Amino acid sequence: MGFYNVGVLVSRIIVSPWEANSYLVSGSGEAGECVVVDPGILGAGSIVAEIDRLNLTPVALLATHGHLDHIGDAHLLASEYDIPLYCAAADQPMLTKPSEGLGLAMVPLIHQFLGRDALPAIADVRDYEGVFELAGLRITPIAAPGHSRGSTLLHISDGAEELLFSGDVLFKGSIGRTDLPGGSMAEMQASLAAMVKRFDPGLSVLPGHGQATTMAAEIATNPYL
Repeated sequence: MGFYNVGVLVSRIIVSPWEANSYLVSGSGEAGECVVVDPGILGAGSIVAEIDRLNLTPVALLATHGHLDHIGDAHLLASEYDIPLYCAAADQPMLTKPSEGLGLAMVPLIHQFLGRDALPAIADVRDYEGVFELAGLRITPIAAPGHSRGSTLLHISDGAEELLFSGDVLFKGSIGRTDLPGGSMAEMQASLAAMVKRFDPGLSVLPGHGQATTMAAEIATNPYL
């Protein structure tokens, strides 16, 4: 559980039956503060334990998108630490009704996990509105539709090191599915092309599922790029 980068501290916690990645991220400028990228589902206890182990204080939850496997426990952590959740407006309906992002065919599965197609409302939900700073980090949200309408890349830097949290847009060797409500292969292709143009090949990419990679590795080997 977890790995660390020079300057920016990153700890990865794998949560949910879908093995989604949740990340604790902290910069060197604000000792003890962190953000939680994609709080996941069925893993809040593990996330809290890792927060305690590292003696961190969460100041915000950041969602790369609104699918249940990435935000299902957001209400628990938002309440536990009295912190906001940032999520693109287009994906916010999923925060309380998961089938908005997964489709009616997934409602029986949603009921298995939640007992109903609903999640408790979060008191403080914020849209991404430009660059902002938290926990010693400069956070640049970048709209990248394709997997969902509100899919958002999170470029995070402490001034020396840069990381890209790609959610379910880009994986090591693959990409996120585009057949769920709000998905679009055409938009995904445009988002991927924009990533190749925008980001340095050496940039580390931390995806919503699977292992970390780099833009250079994906450009060289990922068939979708």
